[in-house]
Amino acid sequence: MENRVKPPKLQPGDEIRVIAPASAPDMIKLSRGISKLKKLGYKVTVGKNIKKLNQRNDLAAPAKDRAEELMSAFRDDNVKAIFCARGGYGSIHILSLLDYEAIRENPKIFMGYSDITALHLAINRNSNLITFHGPMVASDVDDISKPSFKEFLGILSGKSDEINIYRDRLIKYIIPGKTEGYSMGTNISLVASLLGTNYIPETTNRIFFIEDTDVTSGDIDRYFFSMKLAHIVEQFNGFVFGDFKAIFDKEEPMPSIEDVVQKFMNEINKPSLYGAPFGHGEEQMVLPLNARIGISDEEPYMELKENVVD
Repeated sequence: MENRVKPPKLQPGDEIRVIAPASAPDMIKLSRGISKLKKLGYKVTVGKNIKKLNQRNDLAAPAKDRAEELMSAFRDDNVKAIFCARGGYGSIHILSLLDYEAIRENPKIFMGYSDITALHLAINRNSNLITFHGPMVASDVDDISKPSFKEFLGILSGKSDEINIYRDRLIKYIIPGKTEGYSMGTNISLVASLLGTNYIPETTNRIFFIEDTDVTSGDIDRYFFSMKLAHIVEQFNGFVFGDFKAIFDKEEPMPSIEDVVQKFMNEINKPSLYGAPFGHGEEQMVLPLNARIGISDEEPYMELKENVVD
């Protein structure tokens, strides 16, 4: 975990570049999100694929163009932060087309979640940059309007180190204890999809933050078992589970996702929390990835152990 790269802090008036590295965003929602960011005092520009509406099926553009849009944002000295418009699917297509050395040499705040997990994992692994799981400009317009978003910006500007901004939300522990490690995550289906590739970080000395959407408990069981067969699961120092959007099939009764998680955590027996405010729910905590974080079964449950911006 040595030689990790921290992006420069976000300052008032800085330029934020909005890109679409996966599915195409809803343009009305995107316009609303951009307007809210401008009202907060930032200059906002959009990537060339969004400008051109260079859409292919549900994807924002062909893979080569999506990779170029991302790299252009990292190489542009005027851009201080890169916010993704939405997730969806398709981030995995561009992993082999990115210049990770250029990303490392031009560090910037990079933010998104869901399908963007593939990019977080690859950039954390190959550029060693600290990135951020957080709201997306078209998908999470309401989040940008909440008072909590200003607290989120406090992390990005180096003025705050409080990541769990939803202080009243109760989080339960599955396995009690406390530990520290470098954060990794969050969409477990993307993590499982990248097993055996050069786009997933080393898992030793990590805290695994986990969430997903449109999944059954059987899917979660399969993803965990894949990681168990790859001898990865036992390497983590601890686990934090966020919000899941589950699919329920009434004709085929399944255990709950929490029951599946409980079974695996009992076997692994490492400190683990359930119900943290991140993922596909109504609330998004601030979650720097590739950053040193401590977790505990006592409040505040999760603590940032280092500065994440320079």
